[in-house]
Amino acid sequence: MNAFEIRRFSFTYHDRESPALDKIDLVVRAGEIVALCGKSGSGKSTLLRNLKTMLTPPGIRSGRIVFFGRPVEMIPPLEQIQRIGHVMQDPDSQIETDSVQSELSAGLIGLGLPERAVLLRVAEMVSFFGIQTWFHQDISTLSGGQKQMLTLASAMALQPDVLLLDEPTAQLDPIAAREFLDTVRKINRETGTAVILSEQRLEEVLAMSDRAVVLDRGKVIVDAPPKRAGVTLSQLGHDMMLAMPAPMQVFLELERDAAIKWRRAEAGSLRSMGFPITVRDGREWLSDLFGDQEPSKPSVRRPHAAAESGEPAVELKDLRFRYGKDGRDVIKGLNLTVPRAKLFCIVGGNGVGKSTVVGLIGGRLAPYRGKLFINGKDIKKLPAKEKDACAVGLLPQNQGSLFQEGTVMQNLLSVFEGRVKPDGSAFVRHEKEGKIEGVTALLTLDDLLGRAPKELSAGEQQRVALGMTLLLESEILLLDEPTKGLDNHFKERFAVILRALLSRGKTILMVSHDIEFCAKHADICALLFDGAVVAEGEPGAFFSGNSFYTTAANRMSRHIFENAVTTREVIALCRENIVHDERSD
Repeated sequence: MNAFEIRRFSFTYHDRESPALDKIDLVVRAGEIVALCGKSGSGKSTLLRNLKTMLTPPGIRSGRIVFFGRPVEMIPPLEQIQRIGHVMQDPDSQIETDSVQSELSAGLIGLGLPERAVLLRVAEMVSFFGIQTWFHQDISTLSGGQKQMLTLASAMALQPDVLLLDEPTAQLDPIAAREFLDTVRKINRETGTAVILSEQRLEEVLAMSDRAVVLDRGKVIVDAPPKRAGVTLSQLGHDMMLAMPAPMQVFLELERDAAIKWRRAEAGSLRSMGFPITVRDGREWLSDLFGDQEPSKPSVRRPHAAAESGEPAVELKDLRFRYGKDGRDVIKGLNLTVPRAKLFCIVGGNGVGKSTVVGLIGGRLAPYRGKLFINGKDIKKLPAKEKDACAVGLLPQNQGSLFQEGTVMQNLLSVFEGRVKPDGSAFVRHEKEGKIEGVTALLTLDDLLGRAPKELSAGEQQRVALGMTLLLESEILLLDEPTKGLDNHFKERFAVILRALLSRGKTILMVSHDIEFCAKHADICALLFDGAVVAEGEPGAFFSGNSFYTTAANRMSRHIFENAVTTREVIALCRENIVHDERSD
């Protein structure tokens, strides 16, 4: 039986001429897990929102969407609520009550179930999701991972036939993200609930999916089992290959090499295994590729970092902070130095204080103890006028808080309100427009200027928020989860933008769950735990020693190579060692 049948379906937003979805043909069978992939703005979120009419944005629909044999628009709202569960990127946008207990029961009460039935289902969800230890807590006390697990549990309490998941791990640390996805897989396996999952993190998602559906500019360009989808994208030379799991990228890149093909032909087990998607498969593939050979060049040669000179851009000394007079310390004697003109990335689990650190440096929060220096100046001792000169540009984790105007262009213009140039004069209109034009070109926002931010995809919203932050032209940029919602193709463009800013002497402090981005592009990485920095170093050394806070490339290759942390490094070491071995023979 088919859960959804989508036939020649198109959707155009009311303020746009070109369709966001263009003649989509897609079938999702009952009990399937379908990974919905594509670059930011490709139509993933739009498609998911059209599968549940109460989520559908204003626009023009054509074609058919059938849910278990009935047109979805003919299904009453209450039935849709019960049978089509959904979890979005930001759990706070879905949570409607103040406590865990009331959130789990709210939907069931809305369906009119008797009290005993509500209690039974809540008890089931608490046990299944392991919520016992925080069942009686207020939602304000939960971590991001707990909040997202709560939204999933609340959806499952209604016993839906299908789950729609729109980038549900975007705000989760790597460990919490794996736990969430493991729970989704368990739900599918034990209840038969169909899952349609949009994600940028595909390392775990493709391994658990029956099919991968790739969208590009509103059209389906690939609909196949994950391994076949990877091969097709590789053959097309499509940008989405950058988002594929590291083992798949390494394999498909090395398959082009004659020496690698010859080596694989010698390893019969590889022929039966196909090509790898998971880290475990990747490790097996590399083991078979090298056999008993010890690599002659087992590590990446990295230049020693030059000694830092001059004053640091940001320095924290024994900083302490708590929310509320009687609250516990969230930041506990934090010492941190951010060198000028460097990209400094802070990683760590949900709830360890990363966003709090950004808030303290950005002036939104005040420590109750310790010292904070910006460009060598103690912020506490500066008069109010001089504090403005030490101002930093802050991109908050919740980018929606920046959007106070109706359109993207109006929001970009709002950045100049109350601002003056260094000489004290106001910005004139052509100066504003010139700066906006530069940022618009840099972040490819041209097609979005007349649109409302709320109608944009998560990745598009993030690009607009980045644009607003860059227009501040601050010497120090604080970026809280800046790659959230961005596709892997645009992340590479974003990295180029950051490098250009660093070359002009800007300093960038970034907190992130995006381990792959930090490993590839950071100058320095630090791990925050329990309100303090517990490890710090350049990415190669920093990530090589970690078990979970490291990249998939490192986890798949560390039994052969010593310090490879990116797919490029694994590929380079494989080529170097295989070619060296061939020459030796």
